[in-house]
Amino acid sequence: MLRKRIIFSLIYSDGYFMQSRNFRLQKVGDLIWLEKNYKFQSIAFSLDELIVLNASRTEKNINEFALTVSNLVNDVFIPIAAGGGIRSEEDAKILFNHGADKIVLNSVLVENPKLVESLIGRYGTQSIVASIDYKNLEGVNYAYIHDGSVKLDMTLEEYISYVVSLNVGEIYLNSIEKDGTGFGYDFDVISVLEKEIKLPL
Repeated sequence: MLRKRIIFSLIYSDGYFMQSRNFRLQKVGDLIWLEKNYKFQSIAFSLDELIVLNASRTEKNINEFALTVSNLVNDVFIPIAAGGGIRSEEDAKILFNHGADKIVLNSVLVENPKLVESLIGRYGTQSIVASIDYKNLEGVNYAYIHDGSVKLDMTLEEYISYVVSLNVGEIYLNSIEKDGTGFGYDFDVISVLEKEIKLPL
């Protein structure tokens, strides 16, 4: 069994960091606020990884986001995964050049699998994290893309099988209903999936 990891996630949108609840965003502060309240240089020793996601609802500015990632990773010696709005190899290159150790992909997994294949060929499976969002509708879990706004015509299980076939390195699973509620993870789903998939979850 793969060991448990402590992964700290940050949600970024249009220059600010956000609190997310059911994928609805509330502004909490900018980079200065974050550095004042979260000393990553100190708490990084207690973490295994940091994930930074660009959830901007307007057009995602990859260069602005990359600069934020670069400021975050300064003197933080844990793996950094960054994503949100990656639509080309150049977008991925920008994030890697600004300190990301891995990139997080979501919508392009289904909209542009050729790009996923190309990124894996260039950077390796271990550098690609598949972010999968899902919601339960009438007892069935369905996958969503575009920041949880577009439902796919695939159940969660079907979508995960498809994503695994792309040869990604890890799966970052997000329950839209559990997100930010403070009531814990969707362990019923997790307990099933961890037996069925071999990738880090």
